[in-house]
Amino acid sequence: MTILNIGGAGFIGSVATELFIKNGHKVIVLDDLSTGFKKLVHPKAVFVKGSMLNYNLLDKIFKKYKIDVVTLYAAKIVVPESVAHPNDYYLTNVGGTATVLKAMHANNVKNIIFASSAAVYGVCKKVPVDEKSPTVPCNPYGASKLMCERLLIDANKAHGTNFISFRFFNVAGASKSGRYGMMKQKPSLLIPAINDCVLKHKTVSIFGNKYKTKDGTCLRDYIHVSDLANAALLALDQLKKNKSGIYCLGSNSGYTVLEVVKNVEKLIDKNLKYEFKPNRAGDPDALITSNKKAYQQLGWKVKHSLKDMIVSDYNFRKTMVK
Repeated sequence: MTILNIGGAGFIGSVATELFIKNGHKVIVLDDLSTGFKKLVHPKAVFVKGSMLNYNLLDKIFKKYKIDVVTLYAAKIVVPESVAHPNDYYLTNVGGTATVLKAMHANNVKNIIFASSAAVYGVCKKVPVDEKSPTVPCNPYGASKLMCERLLIDANKAHGTNFISFRFFNVAGASKSGRYGMMKQKPSLLIPAINDCVLKHKTVSIFGNKYKTKDGTCLRDYIHVSDLANAALLALDQLKKNKSGIYCLGSNSGYTVLEVVKNVEKLIDKNLKYEFKPNRAGDPDALITSNKKAYQQLGWKVKHSLKDMIVSDYNFRKTMVK
């Protein structure tokens, strides 16, 4: 298949590209490099620099390359930033998705895999959450992703657009080859952020220690980026069958922020300095998912542990600071 991977120069998108190419697919990467890196574009992928908000560029790509499937990983993703600058998040995430869907319809492209987020749930009254749990996002980032899912559902009803939307939980790790991972120097995702502090001999900031959890720090579900890429590969088969759906991707278990810090100390064999800071706006106490639906319908399984996430990310980041 020929895949247009929007955001393919980013963390998750680059790992997915590597897996797609390994399995014989042709990949066109579209990325404006605002948060992505040219270094993360696979050498066998075709790279186009540009924005998903540029309809004319999308139209040209669809016409030139005869795209079979779109994978949409591009987005603004930092929760506190979304609280401070909501308009930017709605314009990029919702406006970008709407533009992509418009260009797809104009060019009769019927299949899309979308990177959603666990942030669509907001403050959960009951965990673990699943696809039927109430979606009441508590920050603009989560709200923007939920709006995008609504756009996908409406495109399916109006135009027969097949979609698979993945609600990702906390992502970490690097590809098995070690070539693709989180390149950002000041990552917002927890495990890369801790490893970044380890390598730069900085103090780890833990935002909040008065949440309703066993040690007062946020409880989260963590998932390896290679497992997420594998889910996209499995989704291609669903789309071939003209099937659509929303799936939670997580590990069915969770760790508090403090537990992740302690695991990093143990695995990297270094004592970390950490300090508690005020709660971040829009952060729920606990967020864990059930991946039962993804297992039953996609055959998706978690193959990597928290240890795999920490160690592979650490080894990837070591190559960046040399």
